[in-house]
This record gives sequence, structure tokens and C-alpha cells, in this order.
Amino acid sequence: MELYSEPFATTGNITGEGFRRLLGRPALGLLQTVIREALQNSMDATLPDQGPTVMLRSRVLRGEEFAALRGRVFAEIPKDADAALLQEELMGESLEVFEIADFGTSGLSGPTRADLVADGPEDPDFVNFMRNVGAARDTRHGGGTYGYGKTSLYALSRHSTILVDSQTTCDGLPVRRLMACRLGGTFAAIEGDVRKRFTGRHWWGSLDGTSGVEPFSGDEAIRLAGLLGLPERSAEATGTTIMIVSPRLDEEDDEDERLPVGPHLLETVLWNFWPRMCRDTPCHRKLSVSIDVDGQNVRVPDPEDYPPLDHFARALSDIRSGGGQIVRSQRPAMDLGRIAMVKGLRSDRNPAALRADSPFPKQASHIALMRPVELVVKYVEGEAFSDARFEWGGVFVCSDDDEVEAAFADAEPPAHDDWIPDNLPKGRSKTFVNVGLKRINEAARTFAIPLSASGQSEERGQSLATTATLMGRLLEGGSAKGPGRRSGGGGGGTTKRTRVSSPRFSRLEIDAGRKVAVFEADLSNDGRSPDLVLRAVPHLVMDGGIASSDDVDVGFTGQVLDLTVADATEPGESMAIGTMAGRVVCRVPVPDEAAIGLRLSLEEAGT
Repeated sequence: MELYSEPFATTGNITGEGFRRLLGRPALGLLQTVIREALQNSMDATLPDQGPTVMLRSRVLRGEEFAALRGRVFAEIPKDADAALLQEELMGESLEVFEIADFGTSGLSGPTRADLVADGPEDPDFVNFMRNVGAARDTRHGGGTYGYGKTSLYALSRHSTILVDSQTTCDGLPVRRLMACRLGGTFAAIEGDVRKRFTGRHWWGSLDGTSGVEPFSGDEAIRLAGLLGLPERSAEATGTTIMIVSPRLDEEDDEDERLPVGPHLLETVLWNFWPRMCRDTPCHRKLSVSIDVDGQNVRVPDPEDYPPLDHFARALSDIRSGGGQIVRSQRPAMDLGRIAMVKGLRSDRNPAALRADSPFPKQASHIALMRPVELVVKYVEGEAFSDARFEWGGVFVCSDDDEVEAAFADAEPPAHDDWIPDNLPKGRSKTFVNVGLKRINEAARTFAIPLSASGQSEERGQSLATTATLMGRLLEGGSAKGPGRRSGGGGGGTTKRTRVSSPRFSRLEIDAGRKVAVFEADLSNDGRSPDLVLRAVPHLVMDGGIASSDDVDVGFTGQVLDLTVADATEPGESMAIGTMAGRVVCRVPVPDEAAIGLRLSLEEAGT
């Protein structure tokens, strides 16, 4: 390959240093930022009707592969000061690389020159990724801008150098492209008889008299990719492989004790992309990931089998099926999205999650924030259960209304790892994001020990915590029916299609100075029996069994405050359901130092 170093134009250019600074200051570590950026771009480039497959591979080039990199790709070294370090490493016997390869995507399509207008059906992805700086988002409800975050790829390389191999199309025809790039420092050098200034941006490819440099293409690109050991691709296996030269995978490790990179890659993928990897994710959106470290495969489990993601997966499934609670803005009036929260027992962690630098919390109490594209932007940490045997996970997905989705997208920094209202001008969009974050933070703060009235004393909060712990311990399975064998379908019902599930203890509240337990259940209704009545019967739970008020003097009356089905609420223990269906909420007063359970049943009116 031939080297092309970009000279400054008379009108100016962005420098290599300026390009690197576009990433800003991500809240995440560098490797997390790289994987988020790369996989996000892969999903935005997914072909219709299929989800992408991504391979993450860490390996060391030796022998013929290293010789091909040194002699056929980097035979010429740039003249900027830091390039000497690249040359020094190329003089060794081996070189580490980190590769991100996707399949089932469109690849880096379109023309190869930034000054040409694409005549074919493809997006100008090649020039946006390889030449331009910060292309605007062109995927509706996609992950983000296709450009700014790519600087993280260069930042991960000790030499700010990457090599890109893409099987794609241009003007509807298949084409293979291979090119290397580097972001260095500005420098001055003599070119011909003239001393010129150079930006520090460099490309390796085929020199061209008009465009400066073009990528290797066709058979030439295929042969060189094979010599480098890059993944094989047929003309139909479109997608892109990015090779990061001499990656900083161990930058934060002790110099004498490098930690295994496999667990780090595994947890980075799962923590950030689990919504696209769940078992119930639609096929056309599902992400498949494989991880290879020095020829050894690292198994990637389903999120449902990797605690605490099982709770988050249940919450997302609830939202996907139309459940959860709507988060609203009053002025201006707008539905901002849905939030769902799930509590459960804290399961044993995967050994990888026991590392000191694991992103997975020891006791989950977080809400995952995302847009409809279902890529995690960040987690909001809330109040954990006082009983460490329990944990909770929540999900907020902003509305797919174009105005709302654009507001949250525009609130993201270049690394797409936060929602920052101050990124937006004063107006509707800023209000949407501010209100949404306020509601999310309130939910995170109150889910474990919610208070329905403000200004409660610390003593009252401790009392709630004690009762919540007791309720959680005695209703440990998540069901509030009480002990004994569980029925396969939940609560009673008159038909297979009209039934109410077993009630679940959700939370404690304070109402008019008394503690109130909130139970939830799910009601399905085929409408064939409009005279059905939903009945709630609370009971004491003591030492793992059902007790009566005669067993202990706790002032238990068996009263039900109210029942709610969908958006309708009735006081008392019964409610005619007609054709209503959806979420059931039942509120029951709780005596001190005791726990209560609940039974729900469907009965014919008048019985």
C-alpha cells in the first residue's frame, strides 16, 4: 500500500489532534466506548429482515501475517513525530491487534470520494467513516451520529492507527475495499521543491492523482485481507472488519499482571447491548456476538441467564408488550415514554462479574435508559433494598414520537452515553428531557422504599424498610399467594382465556399515616363473561405460613383499600371487570411487624 499524508488546504483543515478531541470526555472507559460505538454503527447498518452478527477478536500477528502488515500495509511510515513509535513496534517480531467484524450489514458503501454525489442506492458510508468528520445521523431512530464516536477507535490504538476491510456495494454492484488510516500530529515537510504543512491525517491505499488516495479494491483487497488473516467474506457476506493496531486493552491493569480481556469484552457487550440479545428480541433486531481471544472462544450467554440482567430483561419485555407506566409531561402535554420496574431475588453472579472492574453491581438497583432503538444509553442508580437478598432492575424507553425521540437523541454527547438537557436549547425538547429524567430519578429513589407523602421522618422510613424486608422474606418467590404448591396458570378463572395471575408484592407506601402494601397482577379477558367480578382477599403471613388474626394481635382487619384494573379504580375488595383487561393493582393496609399476602379470584356476580 502507498502512503498519503493530507496537506493543509488554503481554506484550512481539521488536524489529526482536533479530530481526536471530538470524542470529548466519555463517562465510560475507552474499550467500552469503542465497543458501544462499533456495535451501534453495525446495528444502524443492518440489512432488512435480519439482525447483525458481530465478532470481537483479540489476537497477536506473527510470522507471515505480521510480515504482510509490516511489508505490504505499513511499508511507508508518516513523518509526524509520533510515527516513530509505530515504526519501532513494526520492527519487532509480533504485534497485537483487536478486531471488530460485522456480518449482515451493508458495509461501507457508496462512493470513495467525499466530493462525489452518490448516484446509486447506497448511503455514502465509506466517505462518512473513512474521510469525513462527524456525519449527521441519517438512520431514523438510529443509534446516533456516524462519525464523532469513531475517534474512539483511533484512541484505542497506541499509534492512532486502524485498518478497515469492507465487503459492500457501489452503484448496486459488489465491491471489496481495504484501507488503513492514522491520526497523527501536524508537521511540516518538503514535498517536491516546496515545504508544506500537513494535518496529521494519513491514509494507506492506492495513490490517485485527483483524490489523493483510494482504497485497495477487488482481488487486490481480497488477497491482502487473506494475508493478514482477516475474516473471509464472499460477495454476499457484506459487512466490515476494523483492525485496531496495538490496542490499549490493558491500560488500566497492573504492569506485571495483565487481566484476561475475555471477561472484560463479555461484560461490556452484555451490559450495553443486552436489550438486542434477549430471547424475545425480534429476529430482525437481534444482535449475535461471538468473542475470540487468542483462538479461544468465550461463550456469550443470553441476558436472561446472566444476573442481574434477568430482571432488566423482564422489565423490557413488559414494555414491549405494552406494559409499564407511561411517563408524561404536563406542559407541554406529551407522553415521553414508558418505565417498568422488576424486583426479585438476587441470584449468584457469573464468575466474570466478580472482578473488581466489573460493570455489574453486586446488588442491582438501576434503571436502564434507552431510546426506541433499544441501545442502553446509561444506567440511573437508585435506592437498593435493605435486604441484600433482593434486588431490582428497571427500564425506561423514550417514546417513538419523532419529536420526543429526537429530543433525547440530541441530548446525547458524541459518545452517546448520557442524556444532558443542557445540550439542548430552551424549549419543548429541553423540557421533555428534563421532565423525563426527573420522573426516572424519582422512580429509582422510591421503588425500594417508596413514600406516597413527602417529608416523612427517618423513623418512618426505617419502619417501612423493616416491613418491606419482612414482606420480601416471607413472599420470597415473588408471589403473594402464600405458601404451598403453585398453580401453573396463576389465580382462578372461568375460562382459559379469562384469568388473573398470582398477585406480586410490589412495594410499600404511606397513605394517611399508615403503611400500605401494593400488589400487582395481570388480568387477561376474552370478554365472553362480562358479569365477572374480581375479588381480593388479604391474609396474614407469619413464619412462612398463612395465619389468621387470632394467631397474633396485630390489629389486622383484612381490609382492602381499593382495586385498580387498567385505568379504573374502585374502593373495597371487589370490582366488576366487564371487558377490562391489563394490570391489576390492589392496595392493602399492613399492620406493624407483620406481613400480608393476597389472593385474587374471578367470580360470577352475585355469588
